[in-house]
Amino acid sequence: MKILKRYYIFIFVFALILGLVIRDINTSRFAVVKISQAYAPPEVKTDTESDAEGEKININTASKRLLMTLDGIGEKMSERIVEYRTENGAFETIQDIMKVSGIGYDTFLKLKDYITVGGE
Repeated sequence: MKILKRYYIFIFVFALILGLVIRDINTSRFAVVKISQAYAPPEVKTDTESDAEGEKININTASKRLLMTLDGIGEKMSERIVEYRTENGAFETIQDIMKVSGIGYDTFLKLKDYITVGGE
């Protein structure tokens, strides 16, 4: 009789805990990511770094962060572009970006449709 009583208590406690866990999972207390959070909101950009769909990036005025959004341009390369621009003045044509150390013809071909110098 004593073993049967322990068995019933064990089953009751187990069912109670299981019910609480299921309830908490449904209310997302234990869920790591809610389904509504699985879809990230669009990236928020500042006014000076707005690059709307189809809008080209002006390599004469773009910040390092904005330059890094270009394909093939990382942190170091964006720093080189800004450094070159500071030392030599504004780029006159988009082809002038190839004067920056590390940017060759292949990289230019990837960038040419996405950059501008403002007067184009």
